[in-house]
Amino acid sequence: MKKWFGLLVILILVGCNNGKNDFMATNNKEEYQQQQQKIEQILKEDKHVKRVTAVFTKDSAIVGIEVKPFSKWNKQKYEKKWKKEVEKALPDRNVVVSTDLKLIMETDKLAKKQLSEKKLDKKIKDLKKLEKEET
Repeated sequence: MKKWFGLLVILILVGCNNGKNDFMATNNKEEYQQQQQKIEQILKEDKHVKRVTAVFTKDSAIVGIEVKPFSKWNKQKYEKKWKKEVEKALPDRNVVVSTDLKLIMETDKLAKKQLSEKKLDKKIKDLKKLEKEET
């Protein structure tokens, strides 16, 4: 009986989160704020998104999306959908959207560093290569 009660309490606590998604982006310059807001509008209300990290440069953007645990079974389907939506919102940019944890961690590292535009572009190219790799 105590096990069931404990399980019920855990399920209630997990279900009572406020539903807000973290959103983090680099280059807090005015020119990137509009793109950040567009991506935030697309992904903020999606119930499958746990956290989003985005990095922008003049001609490219990389978006790492962490998926909630029960949504991981269909994350490839969601990734394709999100990629189409982000490409539609940012038609002038080379866009990479990924739910791969390695890519999300690397994007987080880039988001925390304040790199020059050239170095950021080079790192994004490296991450694009990483995305195409399969283990």
